Amino acid sequence: MSDIMLPTNPENVNETEVLCQGRRPGDTGYGTSRYRAKCPACKKMIEQGDKIEIYSRPGKRNRWKHADCTSAGKPNQPTTPSPATPAASDVSSQLIADLVKRITELENRPAAESIEIRQPDDRLIRIEGKTHSVFPRVLQLAAARKPVFLPGPSGCGKSHLGGQVAEALELRFASISCSAGMSEAQLLGRLVPRGENGQFQFVGTEFLDCFENGGVFLFDEIDAADPNVLLVINAALANGFVTVANRPENPTAKRHPDFVCIAAANTFGRGADRLYVGRNELDDATLDRFRIGTVPMEYDADVEAALCPDDSLRNRLLMYRERVIESRLERTISSRFMRDAYEMKTLYDWSLDDIDNQLFAGWSDDERQRITG
Repeated sequence: MSDIMLPTNPENVNETEVLCQGRRPGDTGYGTSRYRAKCPACKKMIEQGDKIEIYSRPGKRNRWKHADCTSAGKPNQPTTPSPATPAASDVSSQLIADLVKRITELENRPAAESIEIRQPDDRLIRIEGKTHSVFPRVLQLAAARKPVFLPGPSGCGKSHLGGQVAEALELRFASISCSAGMSEAQLLGRLVPRGENGQFQFVGTEFLDCFENGGVFLFDEIDAADPNVLLVINAALANGFVTVANRPENPTAKRHPDFVCIAAANTFGRGADRLYVGRNELDDATLDRFRIGTVPMEYDADVEAALCPDDSLRNRLLMYRERVIESRLERTISSRFMRDAYEMKTLYDWSLDDIDNQLFAGWSDDERQRITG
C-alpha cells in the first residue's frame, strides 16, 4: 500500500481532508502514519507509526483516526468470554459427547423404508423394511404385470427379490432353475401313464398353474436355458395365450390377469463370458418380451450390511472385492458369501483366517497374493 500522507499542520487537522496517494476521498483502507495528527475519535494525537484508517460521519468529510478506536471515541476492546466453572465445563463436555454419540448412532442406523406402489386396480401396496435398491422399480413393473428381466452378478439377491415381489403383491410364487437340458414339457406339462391300467394322464407344471391361475413365476438362470425351448413362452408373454399340445381336452392356456413373469440371469443374454462360461445367447425375440422390464442388479451395500452386520468382516470382504475388480480377476465375492461367512463366524466362532481359506479355495497362489497383499 502507498504511504498515507497526513497533513503537516496538526493544529488544523480537524478541518483538513486527508488524502492517500493513489486514492480518492472516501476510500477505505488501512495504513501507517508518517506524521503526527489528532484522532477525531479518541482526541489523542496520531503518532508516527500508528495504524490508522478512514474516519467517516454523516454529512462530514472523511478524516483519519486510530484503527483501534470506535466511533464513540473509545478503543475497541477484544471480547473475552468469561471462564466457565469446572462443573459447567464438565456438563457441557458431556452434553456434546452425548450429542455426537446420538448423531453417530442415527447416521449408522439402517434407514427404515416404506415403499408405496399403486396397482392398476387402484389398490395401494405398502412395503415396510429394507429391500434392494431396485425393488421399487421391479415392484412397479410387476404391479403393471410387465415381464421383468434381472441381469446381475451371482449372489446379489435376484431370486430372493422375486419372492419378495410375490409377497408384496400377495400372489403365489414358483420358480424353475433353467439349464440346457430343460424341455418344453417342464413348462407346458406332459402325458404320463398312471393307475392300474396305465392310462395316460396330463400332468401340469407350476409355470402353467401360475399362468392360468395367477402368481409370480421366476425363470432362474434363464441364460443357461436352451434358447429354442424358451421360444414356447414367447406367445404366452406377448399374446396372452399358449398352446398346450399334451392337454387335448383344453389345448389353449389363457393368461390370468395376475400372472407375473420374472427372469433372472448373470448375463444380458448375449452369451457366455470368462466368468459365466455356461451361459447361452438368448433369442432376441425372447429378450424383446422383457425389454421394458430389464432392471440390472448389482450388490447392494445396505442389503449387505443387513446380511453381515459384522463391520470388520464385511469391510474385509468389500476390500477383497475392490481388489478383485482392480486386478481384473474373473472371481466373485457375493452378498451370499458375506451372509454365509457371518453366520459361520457367529454360530461357530470361525476366525477371519478360516473364512479367507474358504473364500480362496481353488484360487491360485498368485491370485490370493494379489488380493490379500
